[in-house]
Amino acid sequence: MTDFLSKINQLDDQLNIEQVHHQVKEINDIISIVRQKQVFKKAPQKMGFLPDIAEEICASLSQTDIKHFRTINQLIDNLRQFLAINFGVWSLPNLQTARAIKDCLNIKSGLEIMAGNAYWSKALSNVGVKMIVTDNLDWSKTSNTGSKSFMPVANFDAAQAVEIFDNVDLIICSWAPNFGNSDTKVVSTWQKLNTTSHLLFIGEKNGATNSEAFWQKGLVHHSKELKQINQTFPSFDFINEHIFEIAHEI
Repeated sequence: MTDFLSKINQLDDQLNIEQVHHQVKEINDIISIVRQKQVFKKAPQKMGFLPDIAEEICASLSQTDIKHFRTINQLIDNLRQFLAINFGVWSLPNLQTARAIKDCLNIKSGLEIMAGNAYWSKALSNVGVKMIVTDNLDWSKTSNTGSKSFMPVANFDAAQAVEIFDNVDLIICSWAPNFGNSDTKVVSTWQKLNTTSHLLFIGEKNGATNSEAFWQKGLVHHSKELKQINQTFPSFDFINEHIFEIAHEI
């Protein structure tokens, strides 16, 4: 962690470019908030520089500074990987989006499955949603971030948790594991219960889960409420992260 921050701040001082400085400040704020296990008030800005913007910046730089800029741009693009490795965080929830989920979908209670370090449960709890937090915890046995959860996590398989804790308004999952069929198993279990709860997956289109069947079955439900929620949740880097609501019927 120290090397990443030291390098990015050192390069920022050397370059003294306003656009870069603005993003480096944001990165320092993001890491500070995550380290303190706090929740963002609103979604962080998108990180990194698109190729055309990068070219404009490089046009006025020396060859040495161009090299420094490309290095710092690569570090900025690696922020998400850095957060995952050091904190077990794949998604950055925020209070504005959590409140939108609560208000737009009329949520009072929720269940987070495959919760990892339970960051989304922390955000939803902070806006008044009573959360149950679950994960099978297999990953935590081999990861040094397993002890850094934002809330206590109960040991339950995802589909099992959906079946047991069936009296909630919301079931939420952020970046389901990219192996196996836990995603479709969860959806099938949820649909069989004929529940009125909302089932939300968070992640990238065709990447929120690793299952082709999940997307091929046309499970995603589009609504004006979901559109309102996603307007508060722009991804913080170039990964096109969104919240997807699952339909009750295929």
